[in-house]
Amino acid sequence: MDNWRKSSYSGPDDGNACVEIANSSTLIAVRDSKAPAAAVLIFRTGAFSAFMDDLKQPAWRKSSYSGPGDGNECVELATTPTHTSLRDSKAPTRATLTFAAPAFAAFLEVLKKSPHPNS
Repeated sequence: MDNWRKSSYSGPDDGNACVEIANSSTLIAVRDSKAPAAAVLIFRTGAFSAFMDDLKQPAWRKSSYSGPGDGNECVELATTPTHTSLRDSKAPTRATLTFAAPAFAAFLEVLKKSPHPNS
């Protein structure tokens, strides 16, 4: 691969360079921009996407429909560009539901159109 480009998170100066990425239709390569002749990590495209998702530690936030006190908490939400996860805020180490972002968006649209049970 010879189409190397510097990470968008690197600064404009040479001292801020960190990684470079090159890609083909099936592979992604990553190398240290300060030592380009050193080791190169090569991922299959899907594996690289999964790796990047794992690196993005989502920040959990409480539902806006939960009250301010501990007794009113119900659901926490975390998002990445590709997935949305939900968990019980009173039991955060238990099961998590994870949806592909488009599926979760569609789910929310259906909920918005549904009548409120207290209406």
